[in-house]
Amino acid sequence: MNNNNNKLTSTRLSLLRRCPRLHFYRYELGLSRTRTAAALRFGAAFHAGLEVYNRDANDAGGMRRALSCYDVTPAWADPTDWAVERETFQSLFAGHLWRYGADNLEFVAVEFSFHVPLVNPATGVRSRLYSLAGKMDGIVRLGDGRLAVLEYKTAGEDIAPDSEYWLRLRRDGQISQYVLAARAMGYDVATVIYDVTRKPTIRLRQNETPEAFGVRLLADIEARPDYYYQRREVPRLEDELREYQAELWQQAPGRGRAGCRETRR
Repeated sequence: MNNNNNKLTSTRLSLLRRCPRLHFYRYELGLSRTRTAAALRFGAAFHAGLEVYNRDANDAGGMRRALSCYDVTPAWADPTDWAVERETFQSLFAGHLWRYGADNLEFVAVEFSFHVPLVNPATGVRSRLYSLAGKMDGIVRLGDGRLAVLEYKTAGEDIAPDSEYWLRLRRDGQISQYVLAARAMGYDVATVIYDVTRKPTIRLRQNETPEAFGVRLLADIEARPDYYYQRREVPRLEDELREYQAELWQQAPGRGRAGCRETRR
């Protein structure tokens, strides 16, 4: 149970479902990327800044922590592209603090790590090999008194309330895992709140500086905040939680899953 290789996170389970071979490379052989993808880098910075803000309700502290991820331009990065990404991040993060600065969410836990047993739902027996682990962005109390898991996302697609993005989240097993884990840790969680920030589609203009682009983006955010920010409840039914528990037990590594197919080019 103390071996990190025996911990099943939502990221690991997602990779296992998508391609067992990649799962083997990453979690059995320990291979990983030498360069962080832009989407992961952006999301990590967003989470880092919001963690500081949610703990201290300090806009400046959250911004400083978030932007520290962009303090040093990597040797492999184009300086202009890096500066534009930094300005994009700064505008979106500032817009998020403005958008939700007066919300009524009461934080019960911030960046809440969990490590709970993997249980056979049919027998109640704990797995001797695997456990469930991960980190939630927060557990909050809503205005009506219910507890909810709060999950932050950054997306590069339409996040309007009627978009397919929300339909996919509704089917995402991650929310089931988080609800089950929170309950196992003693939190009577009733639902999940997804807080999603959309990345811009506007781009740097010819002869425009990264700083001027950031100002233009901030003005666009102020003009149409719903385009960039959506916060919605994504509930999980008890039947769905039981089904997910059964899936977790069956999908644990080492149950004879075949390797993934080669991707055609």
